[in-house]
Order: sequence, then C-alpha cells, then structure tokens
Amino acid sequence: MKSGRLLKIIEQNKLDMSENNKPCPQFPYWGASYPDACCVDGKLQDLDYCDENGNLYDKGEDVPCPFCRTEEFIEYDPFSWVDHFCEEMEENGDVITDSMEQCAKQKARKAYLDWIEKVREVYG
Repeated sequence: MKSGRLLKIIEQNKLDMSENNKPCPQFPYWGASYPDACCVDGKLQDLDYCDENGNLYDKGEDVPCPFCRTEEFIEYDPFSWVDHFCEEMEENGDVITDSMEQCAKQKARKAYLDWIEKVREVYG
C-alpha cells in the first residue's frame, strides 16, 4: 500500500485511543496471518481492501474496534462465541434457558477480553 491517504489513516489510527490511552494496534483480523486490520474512527478497516493508490474501501461491515470500543465489539460477537458456548451446553444435554444464555454471554465476554489482551500483547 503506497498512498499518502493510507499513511493518514495509519496516523489517525495512532490517535484513536483505547480506554487505556494506548493507540489501537494493527492486527490480523480479516483472515490474514499478518496485521490486516486497523481502527478508523472506532471501526475496523481492512488494510488489504484498497485501490491501486492505497485508498481504503469501506467494506460496510461496521465492526467495532476491540480496543477503543471493547463493549460494542463483545456485543457484536464477531466470532460467534455466544453460539459456541450455547452449543457446547446443548451437546451436554442441557436445554438452553435465559440464565444459561446469560452464562454463555459471560463466558464469551471473558473469552473476548482474553483475546483482546493477547492481541494487544503481540501487536500493540
């Protein structure tokens, strides 16, 4: 990526801050093994989804940044971890009640917070 526009976005990314006053890191998110996501105005953008000049296209997915919009990211549940934990309970023969769904949401929340911490350790 080679454009001044991309450099501006990356500089803006450094200004987007999490609640810990640390810049939101670039990190692998869209399926790459290298950092392919950055925060722009609190939303994740795909660094590989751009034109020949490096201008980012808006994918229109509106994925909240896990670093500066943590609670919204968890609620968005991009990895479907709530469903995963509910399915796990069903496989154990449980019927999913409202309280069990809340338990699945709590497990997913913890898993997301752990994931965010690990990503920040590596990329941030």
